[in-house]
Amino acid sequence: MAPTRPERPKLLALPAEIRIHILEYVFADNTLNNGLKAYNATGEIIVDERYRVVALLHPLSTCRQLHADGTLLAFNRTTFVANSLFVANIIPGRLSMLHEKQIESIRSISFVADARHFRKLVDWGEHAFGVPALKLDTLTIVLHRSSFWHYLFDFTTGIARLLRHLKGVRRLVFIRNRALVKGSFKAWCNRLIGLMMKFDHQGSAELLSRSEAEKEMVDEETYMQQILPLMEALRDSIESEEWNPDPRSRNGA
Repeated sequence: MAPTRPERPKLLALPAEIRIHILEYVFADNTLNNGLKAYNATGEIIVDERYRVVALLHPLSTCRQLHADGTLLAFNRTTFVANSLFVANIIPGRLSMLHEKQIESIRSISFVADARHFRKLVDWGEHAFGVPALKLDTLTIVLHRSSFWHYLFDFTTGIARLLRHLKGVRRLVFIRNRALVKGSFKAWCNRLIGLMMKFDHQGSAELLSRSEAEKEMVDEETYMQQILPLMEALRDSIESEEWNPDPRSRNGA
């Protein structure tokens, strides 16, 4: 008697459209966890050291068919986090190992950074990590927490110029992560926004990108009316800063 052929798993016997719908439910919760968490009751945001991307992508390892069906969907809904300085240094290399369609499906990347990463960041050119295929909804830069101070003011001008030309990133987020920032994190954010407004007045720069069809040039008076509320909010924020006597805290302002 000829041996019977093993029955194909019922999930794989389903039409591809139904398998995709099932995978949408499987990876639905991935969008709820971005690798960050609140610090105790203070509400401060810090990196979640226990966050592991591999755990969220584990269903892809079930079999080749589900890997083929679900990779782009899973990448689209998962935040890729490099929560160590070493891993953050090799992000471009890791991305180069992926197919272009897989890179394009990634929507959220977070990485922990120190001065070395900020120096590389300002040399990206027009694309995050120098990778043109990336089309990110959110790029999150998390400050490395240690006993060393961050001198972010040293990079204010470079980052502002980067943002003026950066493509493929819809939303850029900086997370202090309870790190030590000389001159205060709030003061640095104010200076960066102020410098971006100055560049915007001189030319064109946006923190939230829009399609070319949505952009329009306006006259000087209209521009000043539109930006006045932001300027007033920035002034109020600056006035509430604590004075820091360290002159390095004001570099790039």
